[in-house]
Amino acid sequence: MTLLTLNTLVITLFFSCLTSMSPVNLGVTVLMIALTMSTILCMISTSWFSFIMFIIYVGGMLVMFAYFAALQPNQLIAKWNWIIIPSWFMILLIMLSQNTTITWAQHFPNTIELYTVTNMEMPLLLALILFLALVVVIKTARADDGPLRPFN
Repeated sequence: MTLLTLNTLVITLFFSCLTSMSPVNLGVTVLMIALTMSTILCMISTSWFSFIMFIIYVGGMLVMFAYFAALQPNQLIAKWNWIIIPSWFMILLIMLSQNTTITWAQHFPNTIELYTVTNMEMPLLLALILFLALVVVIKTARADDGPLRPFN
């Protein structure tokens, strides 16, 4: 029951991301999504993956906050749209009205199988893609023209 409620919260937070008008509101919503997803992963598995995922999200949000502060330091935060609350309540009622029992062990495979020696191609491929994306961003970004350039 708790997992179903947390999944509903993640879905509603995802849909509220679409209505965010301010980067600050969007950042707070993404952090709340990361926190609830970390809670779900902590309840499902016993590994440190949920904690590491939350730390990565927080680090990414710190970088985004630095860019937002450099680009738009005096932006006003828009008022919150109150139509979101009834939509959250409606989604929660729809999710809770189903009379199905969900066994989470069937829906989430064991994550340790991903990192075994026989299945090492996928994590290595993902690491290579992330490294190539990092190299492309570093090579295309110039330090003199970026938003965090020195003001000399």
